[in-house]
Amino acid sequence: MPSVAFIQHKGVRVLLLDVTHSPNEADNAAAFKTAQEMVGREPPQSVRLLTDVSGTHYTSEGVDVMKAFSKAVTPQMKASAAVGITGLKRVIVMSLNALTGRDIKMFDTREAALDWLAEQ
Repeated sequence: MPSVAFIQHKGVRVLLLDVTHSPNEADNAAAFKTAQEMVGREPPQSVRLLTDVSGTHYTSEGVDVMKAFSKAVTPQMKASAAVGITGLKRVIVMSLNALTGRDIKMFDTREAALDWLAEQ
């Protein structure tokens, strides 16, 4: 089941958007909507975001949800990291980077992504 929550890592607040191994695209879309609402309440350039999509597959509708989310939250983003980016998902993240002008960093593990976000 997808989840969205602010967590602490090395004393730094990080928004964790976790849709790992979630086969239900409606649940995933709802998690992105919840994350967008949470981010929207934060000051500009203040949010460190970790999105974990390990083991999750997306249709074109799911990609559209991610694009809309990424565009909407860009003003609040300080740093963004993603985990579980393999195959076609790498192309999607690169297109999100181009679309938003952000540099969403891709990591192999959640711990490495959290460590990087804590340094930003």
